[in-house]
Amino acid sequence: MVGSAYRKACLGVPAALVLLGGVEQALAAGFQLREQSSEGLGNAFAGSAAKAYNLSTIFYNPAGMTRLQGNQVGGSTTWIAPVAKFSGQATRNGATISGGMGGDGIDDAAVGATYMFWDYAQDLKFGLAFTAPFGLRSNYDHDWVGRYINRKSSITNLNLSPSVAYRINDKLSIGGAVQIGYASATLSQAIDFSGIPAFLGGPRSDGLGTVNGNDWGIGGDIGFLYELSPTTRIGVNWRSQISYKLSGTAKFEVPSGLPAVLAASPSLRFANASAEFTSPDTVAIGLYHELTPQWAFVADVDWTNWSTFKEIRIQYADGRADKVTPMNWHDTWFFSAGLIYKVDDRQSIQIGAAYDQSATDDEDRTAGIPETSRLWLAGGYSYNLGPNQSLSLGYAHLFAEKAPIDQTVVSGTTTYTLTGEYEGHVDIFSASFVMKF
Repeated sequence: MVGSAYRKACLGVPAALVLLGGVEQALAAGFQLREQSSEGLGNAFAGSAAKAYNLSTIFYNPAGMTRLQGNQVGGSTTWIAPVAKFSGQATRNGATISGGMGGDGIDDAAVGATYMFWDYAQDLKFGLAFTAPFGLRSNYDHDWVGRYINRKSSITNLNLSPSVAYRINDKLSIGGAVQIGYASATLSQAIDFSGIPAFLGGPRSDGLGTVNGNDWGIGGDIGFLYELSPTTRIGVNWRSQISYKLSGTAKFEVPSGLPAVLAASPSLRFANASAEFTSPDTVAIGLYHELTPQWAFVADVDWTNWSTFKEIRIQYADGRADKVTPMNWHDTWFFSAGLIYKVDDRQSIQIGAAYDQSATDDEDRTAGIPETSRLWLAGGYSYNLGPNQSLSLGYAHLFAEKAPIDQTVVSGTTTYTLTGEYEGHVDIFSASFVMKF
């Protein structure tokens, strides 16, 4: 009996060993963080590639630095509060798994951006940006029905970008940057020991597998700003892919009372694994147009090359077979438009709306990233505290479409299936401060 149970339990362990595949998936399809500017948030990031009047242009389009004057430093802090509620069920070989709905599966998170600008000469400018282009924090309750598919995810992607911009003539400016990227990921899922006679199933009989991985990568971006007139300009920016090889370790926790012969299984020992990850390249086209001395119209169209993710291939240091997971993601579009109202020389108000397309279809959605298309509504306020200090506040509410899920994970002779639907929304709050000297 113990021997049979041993085989069944060990067949469930490979699912935990391939957790790094989930890490990769979360980082690639996860939440692309546009929130690098509080003022930009107020416009739902409409016109970000063309505004070129604050420090965030270092990130959105470095060519816009030619319009900045005076040495400056600044930064923003953004609080992202997503809600993702699951309703449905999970099964093990067709039998219902006991547990709850997981609570709010996506954690709140703070995102920061820091900028430095050097006004070297009239036509030559330098900048430095420290941002977080991607990020995710998911955390389901320990007893949720989908715990054998996903339990926790933590994705961090940091980017340091030294930039330069040059004004070619009174109409055209060009800019570029080197991207120095760092990616780190942690993911965990429950290990199913319900096949052991001493265990009756449920969270108390679960183990836990956790994988950590990280790497550095290099990329770049290039931007152009064309000023059609003193009141109208168009910006175009391309950010390159960045390749990472996430190398990590797999560790396992087992429930108390597990037979020693199982706890000592090679399948539950420390393991090394790696997975290649290439962040997608993006293209942004922005418009800034002053309708009157007080009103300006802004718009953006952004494309993200998610279709480069055909599969995830996990390689193991101990020589076991690669684990290949089809991705099936597609390119996405982000459309935004907004208005800026200049109250006076010190104050301005921003409003905006956007449509943010999901990178995944219903049949490919996962519990680690229950993302879907979103509608943005946003507003903001900017105030010049003095000739050398300014403050911006921004808020956005994202209406998320309902997200059906039908995810299946096969581990040996056991098939886990999660079916149901996610409903959610996101609230975003942001504040920034800039100082000139």
